Amino acid sequence: MKRLLLAGAIDSASQRLIQQLSENPQLAVTVYTASQVDLPDTVTALTEEVLDEGGLSAAMLDQDLVVALVPTIHLAQTAQTLATAVRATGNPQLLITKTDDIDDLPLAERQARQTLMAAGVAFDLVEGLGSVGSLLGIQPTSAPVFGPDEVGPLERFAE
Repeated sequence: MKRLLLAGAIDSASQRLIQQLSENPQLAVTVYTASQVDLPDTVTALTEEVLDEGGLSAAMLDQDLVVALVPTIHLAQTAQTLATAVRATGNPQLLITKTDDIDDLPLAERQARQTLMAAGVAFDLVEGLGSVGSLLGIQPTSAPVFGPDEVGPLERFAE
């Protein structure tokens, strides 16, 4: 069984994704969020702030894949917290998705990438929950295509 942690603000779209993930008997799903939401009984819920490094590190322990749901405006700041937590917990695979469609903050995305790369964190940054669902085999939407020598998050997750 693969262990999956979703960390970030949970809205109705991400709740649908969580519901679909919870129906997969091959996944143990944990949600780490400050949001007060109803989750399926099979999902472990941890209510904390995503920027709390200690709490996030504890939530990441023994996880195979961490999916961070991050608004663009907080991307650079959250990347530092994610990098610290991932390094502290033995480097689970990290998939980050922006939870909005803001394209006019390229500096935030560039800073986040630089922070994670400098920390030596294995990560993928994708656009939206549709890409996350697609990468996790949930929804048939377009997702990044990886070349023959590249390994995407699912290939690493499946190992």
